[in-house]
This record gives sequence, C-alpha cells and structure tokens, in this order.
Amino acid sequence: MRIRCPACHAEYSIDQAVEDEAARELMAVLGDLPRECGRPLVAYLGLFRSATRALAWERALRLAREVLGLNGDRQLLGAAVSETVEAMRKRQDTGAWKPLSNHHYLQRVLESFAARGVALVRVDTAAGVAKPADRTTSRMLARYEGINDD
Repeated sequence: MRIRCPACHAEYSIDQAVEDEAARELMAVLGDLPRECGRPLVAYLGLFRSATRALAWERALRLAREVLGLNGDRQLLGAAVSETVEAMRKRQDTGAWKPLSNHHYLQRVLESFAARGVALVRVDTAAGVAKPADRTTSRMLARYEGINDD
C-alpha cells in the first residue's frame, strides 16, 4: 500500500515506513499516549531537528523515552511539552533559535508547574470527584496563568 506524506506529498510504501524497528517502537509509544500528551510530544521531537536534516528514528525514540521518563503524570507532561513547543516556536519566529540538544528547558517548565501548583484536573462538584480537564492544553495553561486568549 502506498501512502502520501501530508507535509511534503512524497509517496512511499507503508511497508517501508514500518520496516524500521525504531519507527515501529516510536509509533507504539505515541499510540499508547493520551492525545493531550502525544501530539505535543511529536511537535517537541521536531524541535531537535535541524532545518536541513531529518531526525533519525532511533534518536526520536530515545528522546521520546527520555521525555516520558521526566514525569509520570501524562496530562501534566503534555501541558509542559505544549508550553515548551509554543515558547520555542516564538523563538523560531524571531530567528534566535537553534535546534534543541537537551531537555533542560522542558525540565524548567515542569519545575515551574510544580512551583505554581498547577493541577490539570477539574473537580466535578456534583459528584465531588476529580476528573481530567476537558479543555485543550493551551486553554488550561491560559486559565492557570490568568491570561484570556479567547
């Protein structure tokens, strides 16, 4: 079966895409994550790629595992990764950006979340039970930072 890349429109066989063991493992890791963590993680991995080179599957898998090892709360981790991606994209727009080489910025974001006491859950007052927040990560961040982006 042939598939087409949504970014560059190159066509290739899906057999080729899953031939690489690291690619299969990365897809399995991403597939097991909640959407609030998986999508930002994919964008975050792209921050390690230079403008002229592709990111090797092995490196992407290693980076993903390192990120997932930083915090067990996948929802909180997803929010921190999302905030990191947004900050790095702002830097890219100014031209003062180089590909990331480590997770230090993400670790600082996670530490700032802990210092602020950010909890990405809402309490259902009728049942008195904490449930995952149903807003997007950026809206949750805006609520906690007191910024209204609507």
